[in-house]
Amino acid sequence: MKLSRPLGLIAALGAVVLATNLIHSTVSGEKFSLTYPPVVCSPVPSGLTGAVSLSSTKMPLRVIGSKSLALKAAKKLRYTQRDSAVVIDAQGVTPVSFQVRLGKWVGTSLCSASTASQWFVGGIADVTTQGKLLLVNSGLSTAVADIEIWNESGPELTRAVTLKADSQVTIGLDSLSPGSRELVIHVITRSGRLSAFLSDERGRGLKALGGDLINSTEAPAKIVNIPAIPHLVRSVGNRKTTLSHTLRILNPGEFDARIDVKVISTDGSFIPVGFENKSIARGKVLALKLNPNMAAGKFGISISSDQPIVAGIYSDTYAYNKSDFIWSTAAPALTEFKIAVAGLSPQFIFTGESVDVTINLAYSNGKRGVQRVRGQDIALFQVPEGVASVTFSQIGREIYAGALVSSKSGYGYFPLASGSSLAKSSIPTSNIRVLTP
Repeated sequence: MKLSRPLGLIAALGAVVLATNLIHSTVSGEKFSLTYPPVVCSPVPSGLTGAVSLSSTKMPLRVIGSKSLALKAAKKLRYTQRDSAVVIDAQGVTPVSFQVRLGKWVGTSLCSASTASQWFVGGIADVTTQGKLLLVNSGLSTAVADIEIWNESGPELTRAVTLKADSQVTIGLDSLSPGSRELVIHVITRSGRLSAFLSDERGRGLKALGGDLINSTEAPAKIVNIPAIPHLVRSVGNRKTTLSHTLRILNPGEFDARIDVKVISTDGSFIPVGFENKSIARGKVLALKLNPNMAAGKFGISISSDQPIVAGIYSDTYAYNKSDFIWSTAAPALTEFKIAVAGLSPQFIFTGESVDVTINLAYSNGKRGVQRVRGQDIALFQVPEGVASVTFSQIGREIYAGALVSSKSGYGYFPLASGSSLAKSSIPTSNIRVLTP
């Protein structure tokens, strides 16, 4: 009798350990798959010509709204777009969309996977606007999105939009917030695979005033870096005029913010007069003239705030006797990724306390090249003609980067950021021990 109780306890403990091991073996047998979700490239508004830079002619893609959902090889490194958005199985490569109104303006934007939240800092909704918010549902079920809007007066009413499967819709900016001079738009995906894009085009009568594609930014943050801003000088006869910049900023939180804006250039880093400890009221979009006293070239800015903010820079441009404008938007810290730039030959601008990046070049003729870019505060790199894709590796800490594209029709900008990240999903598995008691 004295031994029976300890033996019973030992037996019970053994049963518990055995059951735990069985459960652990069942759970640990769970498997996962890592895949890159397809990316979506912006639709092409009426009257524009579009092309997508790819890293391979075999890259599979399909057009939104076509009869077939099958993916077919692009067959070109520069895929010509018509009107509809394009879905690409890019497998970790980030394609770049290029749109142009010949002789008027140029815009570039990243092709990216569907995300739950996109912020757009830029655009206008007054009588000069021809701008558009472009929504794409690349999924096979209905997509629902909320559109939040802020302007110089404060927040507007949220608008809900529903898109049927494999479709796209275009919304004029003048219908979203009529008469607004300063816009910030937040697109929230409630369901489905929805992607948003923003086109800012302006005109007065038959006179074109320029245009650009506005890249979306991340969620509001206390540190915002905009790394690539063109600073140009227009010469008319013997007179030279430095073209202006405007910082558009929104503090969407519940409290007023205090910000410092630092200009980063080859002439050094400095805080312009009036941009130290600047007060930013909550809930209203503010436009601040930014005219740094520096030579023509490229520069970036870094904004520090005590409240999360979003920001973008509007810059006037002038090239080939034609006026245009460009929107430079915030970029995340640079990571290792691959981007397709066939036919673009962009200039990369890197900012950071100590810039150190290795750039691997893949040419369209099969050749390869490696360049190491180093510098203090800012460094520039011109991508050679004929490069199809660029891979960034061996990246230093806290480096931010953007790209500028110039052509006879105008300037374009896009942040150097990955358009797609690996997605992890579980693979269902069967275990006979689960079914057998």
